[in-house]
Amino acid sequence: MKSLARLSLLIGVIAIFASPSAVTAQHAADVQRLSADGEHMKALAMYELLPNKKLVTETRIAAAKSAWALGLNRQAAEGFDSVLRDPNVSPDIRTRLVLSRGVIEYQEERYQEAALYAEKAISYMRESVPLRGRAYLLWGQSLLRTGAYVSAHDKFEKGLADVQLNDRPEALFALGLVEIKLARYADAQRNLEAIPMDHARTPVAVRMLAGISLEMQQFDRVKFWIEKGKTDYPEAFVDSWGDYGLVQAALARGDLDEARRVTEIAQKQFSPSDSWIVLMRASLEVAEWKKREQVSVG
Repeated sequence: MKSLARLSLLIGVIAIFASPSAVTAQHAADVQRLSADGEHMKALAMYELLPNKKLVTETRIAAAKSAWALGLNRQAAEGFDSVLRDPNVSPDIRTRLVLSRGVIEYQEERYQEAALYAEKAISYMRESVPLRGRAYLLWGQSLLRTGAYVSAHDKFEKGLADVQLNDRPEALFALGLVEIKLARYADAQRNLEAIPMDHARTPVAVRMLAGISLEMQQFDRVKFWIEKGKTDYPEAFVDSWGDYGLVQAALARGDLDEARRVTEIAQKQFSPSDSWIVLMRASLEVAEWKKREQVSVG
């Protein structure tokens, strides 16, 4: 039995050395499998063992994706670029890799380069598809970062028309954000209110809605959004700004007792030098002074 086992082992070793291409192919498949399974460090380690890095496109892409997942953006970019230099890469793969390169540039805060990659990816797509929607969102986000708000708004609107359902809240949030920058508050309200209540962007969107309502002096809506935010999304209302908004809403209704109550509670939670606390107290003092004036005149 021992001799048979040794013979079997010997045959296996001979087979390995006799067919290096088979071993390489197996390792290449392992890189793709490990990357798909989220085993990114193992995938890169396996990739480094391969004798020839000019392997099938899928293996090179898998290695680049694993590098990206590990935060190795430069290595990922170089991997994607090496594939993009191949003239035989299919149009679909080329489009996706160009868009991925744009995302990497955005993560590296090179927003002009990110916008160029997004524009290039869109140029490969002649019809409305979800991937084009994502490219428009990247383009818009890049423009937003450079202060080109009007152009960013145009890209976000185009992206909203293309994105698939699960990307729609992100597009609505982006639109609302740039519309605030453009002082298009009614449009921003409409888009932010369309974000589902259970989305990751909702806590910030609720705070933004409260801010828009305060800017537009819609004090009933200010009270509604701040109270909802404090109850349902407290992580977005950890500072004293929400209390300031509630004080302004109370003063707008002429309810000085409510304004005093909110101010007193806030002063126990935050520093006296807190900027919103200072403004709260000042607003309350002005309102009380005006009321005394009215009483004395009356």
